[in-house]
Amino acid sequence: MVSQPSMLTKIHKNILLILILIAAISIRFFQIGTTPALNPDEAAIGYNVYSLIQTGKDEHGVSWPLHFKSFGDFKPGGYFYLVLPFVKLLGLTPLAVRLPNLILSILTIYFLYKLVLLLSKNNKLALISAAVLAFSPWHIHFSRGGWESSSALSFLVIGTYFFFKSIEKRFLLNFSLFICFFVLSLYIYHSVRIVAPVLALSLFVFQFNFIKSKLPQVVLPIILGAILAIPVLTSFLHSGGAARFGGVGITADQGPINRANELINQHANVKLINRIIHNKRVLYLISWGEKYTSHFNPNFLFINGDEVPRSKVPEMGQLYILELPFLLLGIVIILNSRLIKNKNFTKLFLSWLLIAPLASSLTFQAPSALRALPMVIPLSVLVSLGIYQFLEIIKTYKLKTILLPILVIFYIYNIAFYLDSYFLHYAKRYPFAWQYGFDQLVPYIEQNKSNFNQVYITDKYDQPYILFLFFSKYPPELIQKEIKLSTPDQFGFSTVRHYDKYNFEKIDWNNISSNSLVVASDEQVSASPIKTINFPNGQPAFNIYIKQ
Repeated sequence: MVSQPSMLTKIHKNILLILILIAAISIRFFQIGTTPALNPDEAAIGYNVYSLIQTGKDEHGVSWPLHFKSFGDFKPGGYFYLVLPFVKLLGLTPLAVRLPNLILSILTIYFLYKLVLLLSKNNKLALISAAVLAFSPWHIHFSRGGWESSSALSFLVIGTYFFFKSIEKRFLLNFSLFICFFVLSLYIYHSVRIVAPVLALSLFVFQFNFIKSKLPQVVLPIILGAILAIPVLTSFLHSGGAARFGGVGITADQGPINRANELINQHANVKLINRIIHNKRVLYLISWGEKYTSHFNPNFLFINGDEVPRSKVPEMGQLYILELPFLLLGIVIILNSRLIKNKNFTKLFLSWLLIAPLASSLTFQAPSALRALPMVIPLSVLVSLGIYQFLEIIKTYKLKTILLPILVIFYIYNIAFYLDSYFLHYAKRYPFAWQYGFDQLVPYIEQNKSNFNQVYITDKYDQPYILFLFFSKYPPELIQKEIKLSTPDQFGFSTVRHYDKYNFEKIDWNNISSNSLVVASDEQVSASPIKTINFPNGQPAFNIYIKQ
């Protein structure tokens, strides 16, 4: 690797790794059941699993599906089935929905350590990589919820480790495990269905001669992997998956079409050459290039992060600003053939970095921290390379006693700033994004709804029906008979407007029937609320009224 460090003893290495993992677990487990509040996607996972346990069918009455129709977004079923034993054991709670992803996120850190150690033979670099990922704001954020993207990433990291392990020993076993984990990732998250195959193909290209020499042993695992992938592909194509991609894909953005028409119409005489120059396909290609490169924008990585409030914390990028110089140094190192002895190390993490934003760049909403989460792996390694080289430089010039404490202090400050933003300011800045208040609202309404003919709930917040199903533990056998999705919106999403006594709609006081319980947000209501439920910042989330 960069230079040969003094060998850490096995005991010291294990102690440091254990401490890193304990720190990672502590940060990810603290208040995991309440911070942040449960979002509708998590509620959909939990309630559908609850429905499977109770009836063997999802909320729509489909028996053990591979894709869950949910809001019309046809979620891959892999994470649902990972959650199932936890709901069975712990009940229908936010903790049960989030715990599998937390466990897998810790495995991601552990196997990144193993992968870096395997490729670099450098304990110190491997430990730094594990520590950087353990404290990464990007990875922490998506480890603390029922985020399928984080779980799918874990399978990619584990699978990649077994791929390179197969080169050293027990080829058939480790190569089969590589195929297995990569195929399983396809069952967990949509975006991985682009990233995983391209990453696997790049691994085959890097090791073409080796794979070719093992051809007789390679054929069977690949065939089995292809067979295992058929159900998820078939289910995706026949369960509205293509329509879902049409709703969130780059072509859902009408901007390039409108721009092409505008430019064409500016010509006095529209000719074929004008249509070729201002072709919508060319503009879509330009749009894709902008979306792809936006994932490498310093503003996204270090300053403001994702624009989606649910995917960011206030005043933070996806990485610590402190890591910018180390990232740049890491890039210089990995591109220097004299410093990196193992070319697989360079090829893997550079290709991973370039592949990771592909799926996100094909959607209309980019850059996306959620869909581009695989970027956190190569970026963490590059930052670690920079830190490692920095430590070697200050040791060489005997500046370690001065600069190392400064580095530690700055890192502690960055981590403390992030944790303060996440656990304190996040809920107060973006309470609407996580729909705080439903855990209080639903029990109150459930206690009082028997006194009223109808209950009207504001639809200002995303998918309120599924949060009511979750927190009330509404009998799945009843919703399976009552459920009816609305017409999909422009992005392909649907919702449920009515079940039982509940009506989910924009509150119009004049159109509400008498003897009704009404839950509004900021709609104008000509009555005084009988109860108000506030966001964590003290602002009203829900005002509850009675219409006589």
